[in-house]
Amino acid sequence: MPQQRLLYLDANRLSASLWHGGTLREEGHFPHDEAGVAAFSEYLARHRSSIFQMLADIPDEGFQIEVLPYTQGADRRALLARKLGQYFYGSPLATALSYGREKSGRRDEKFLFTALTRPPLFEPWLAALQAAEAQLAGIWSLPLIGAQLLARLPPARERCLLVSITHGGIRQSFFEDGRLKFSRLTSMAASGSAEIAAGCAAEAAKIHQYLLGQRLIARGTPLPVIVLAHPAQSGSFLEHCRSTEELQFILHDLHAACKAIGLKTLPQDSRSESLFQHLLLQKPPREQFAQPQARHFHRLSQIRSWLYKVGAIALLGCLLFAGREMVNVLQSRSATNDLLLQAEADLLKYQAIQKTYPPMPVSTDGLRAVINRFESLEKRSAPVESLYLAVSRALDGAPRIDLERLQWQLSANPDEGVKAQADARKPAGAAAPATAPNAMYETAVVHGLLPASMAADQRGQLETVNAFAEALRNNPGLQVNVVQMPFDIESGKSLKSSSEAEQSLAKLKFVIHLSRKL
Repeated sequence: MPQQRLLYLDANRLSASLWHGGTLREEGHFPHDEAGVAAFSEYLARHRSSIFQMLADIPDEGFQIEVLPYTQGADRRALLARKLGQYFYGSPLATALSYGREKSGRRDEKFLFTALTRPPLFEPWLAALQAAEAQLAGIWSLPLIGAQLLARLPPARERCLLVSITHGGIRQSFFEDGRLKFSRLTSMAASGSAEIAAGCAAEAAKIHQYLLGQRLIARGTPLPVIVLAHPAQSGSFLEHCRSTEELQFILHDLHAACKAIGLKTLPQDSRSESLFQHLLLQKPPREQFAQPQARHFHRLSQIRSWLYKVGAIALLGCLLFAGREMVNVLQSRSATNDLLLQAEADLLKYQAIQKTYPPMPVSTDGLRAVINRFESLEKRSAPVESLYLAVSRALDGAPRIDLERLQWQLSANPDEGVKAQADARKPAGAAAPATAPNAMYETAVVHGLLPASMAADQRGQLETVNAFAEALRNNPGLQVNVVQMPFDIESGKSLKSSSEAEQSLAKLKFVIHLSRKL
């Protein structure tokens, strides 16, 4: 994490301090001249990675309070920029503090416009910071920090004047309901506690007259004045800062205030710069005077820091995911080893049980092959009823046909059991159906008889047999082949006379071959 350093600017010099472990350690003082700026540039070159915060305590300040219509977004930014340009023309070190919306009427918003009205005092130091690419977090003034200090000094008051002593002089800040309204820094040449106390009383009286003139307080209303003083100098302040009807001086122990905010190194006198510096480093106010271009490198550092954080979170997530996956892999390997050991133990038990069996007449592999063959044959076996039913239904449609014999068997050859002959009704050149390898078929050879009364009617014989064959073909998957007709129908055979037909009355037989793939 980068170190934090505080730059304290007053009318005489710029001081640089290191913030470490809740304490400030001064590292250098740089006067407002070319030699001081050059020394400051060398100082920045040695501490480029640090984050710098600047606290200004100068008399050149401006304050304006105005109530504006409530706006948001770009309109709000444009309105505030225009108002700051009107009040503090030529000073880029300006900002606006919102004091909330009014509770009645249009509910307009109240603003405090404030600026550091002496930009040339800051320009050399800001140029050196820009040239060194230093990370400037912001520029604040002591009045902006005063609200935090006042919140630590109970009890809360509706209106009060906070008086503090710094190297720049006597700082007087007027607060109403804990909000800054006005502040003024008066240069002071005296160094004695009595002179400082007298100066505080005199300046408080002047500020009281100014507040009356600006109608920030009502006449006849006493104004509480809180004075921060070193406990060793409290006698001088009590002697000179006496309460009146208009001013009620309240002396507050500076060391007690420092201890209340956690300041470890207590101031040696009534000067309270270290108190305001500590408050700034603890909790910087949101509103500050530096422009975006002056804070460019600090913004880049913040973006880089966020990218590192996001990358670290992503890396941590990946490592956690990888760790979880590694644990899962190790658990899977352990489970696999357990299963292998269990399988090995089961195999040993199985082999031990096998040794107790009586010896087999054949080997285990041979017995397994026989069983597999039997199962294959059993799967290929088929009942004869389906084919018999098909023939029976076809016979029901052909009452003139008598069944002489039916030969049924299983075979790998669909033409098994008969001598292949050409069907009279089969087109010439028709190819035999292809058989699938390792396929089984059920085949049947049907031997049928026609009545003797049809001996002279060869056309009737042909139609009867073909009708019977067509009835069989209506069964899905059944291949029907007429092997033999009651008479020869080949073109090479001669036709017989009617006398010869009468002699072959007892020969009106036909043969049909059936096959079906299982």
